[in-house]
Amino acid sequence: MTRPLLRGAARRARSRALALALALPAALAAGPTDAEIIDRIVAVVDDEIITLSELEETARPLLAQVDQVADPVTRAQLRDRQLRAALDALVGKKLVAQEAARRNLGVSSTDVDAHLERVRGQQGWTEDQLRLYLSSQGLSMAQFRAEVRENLLRQRVIGAVLGSKVRIGETDLQDYYKEKLTRANTEYEVEAAHIVLTVPAQATEAEESAVRQKATELLQRARAGEDFTALAKQYSQGPGAANGGYLGTIRRGSLDGALETTLFEVEPGGVGGPVRTGFGYHIVKAIARKTLPPKPFEEVKGQLQRELHNKRLEDELGKWIDELEKKAFVDLRL
Repeated sequence: MTRPLLRGAARRARSRALALALALPAALAAGPTDAEIIDRIVAVVDDEIITLSELEETARPLLAQVDQVADPVTRAQLRDRQLRAALDALVGKKLVAQEAARRNLGVSSTDVDAHLERVRGQQGWTEDQLRLYLSSQGLSMAQFRAEVRENLLRQRVIGAVLGSKVRIGETDLQDYYKEKLTRANTEYEVEAAHIVLTVPAQATEAEESAVRQKATELLQRARAGEDFTALAKQYSQGPGAANGGYLGTIRRGSLDGALETTLFEVEPGGVGGPVRTGFGYHIVKAIARKTLPPKPFEEVKGQLQRELHNKRLEDELGKWIDELEKKAFVDLRL
């Protein structure tokens, strides 16, 4: 599908030349009878491209969950839906990054370091605890720093362009607080541990299946009564294995979506999984559960302000990206 959003023939020519330049080396390297396409372009955004491999890597954790769907028709439909959603998100990121370049906005390593310090301070985490959290989300520290840099740049651009469009008054905050109070009875935190088996970045289907099978076997052993801590120390491949895979106390919004859903569904003392994330397959144990009492409005007012501000910024962001697309050349080839 091609979106007719052109800035002119010159831009189209550059985009097509860029696409051709990527395709030619692979074609020239192969012989005339054994040429094989190992990657392809799935989108052109002005003078930049998005390849299928980049798209699949972005959507990899979600695609791994889709691959576990038994029905082939449903699996194919879900895979197509996830890839298209991931492609839309990547296009949006490209457009925002291009706008940041046009406005000479950037993020330094010092900015990233300061953000990581704030994260650790807010959570009361040590460096090792932060790494444990990242492993549960399937991220290395380098990957997390890259994501932080990207998100900070995105926030900086959004703030510069859209900040003045969002206004939040005292009544808005009171209404948002009351809305959150209606869910307070179900808010709780879980003390948890996990076992994680990593999957190589370029794993074959057979390698992926073997890791999934091993994770299933460990889940069955834990449910049969084997000591979870001992299993984690022996088999877990993530940070914290020496501590029995202990994750500490987890609140909602802290983990990968599927991993968090499974953990919060498990009764205290129970285990669940395997759950696929970008890091590998996880088996989780809920050690204990504690209900969280609601905090007074004045105590959480600042947090409510940030949450509501971010929610409304996201709404404005969607509209702004639509406007950016209308000014850009966006060619979708998925």
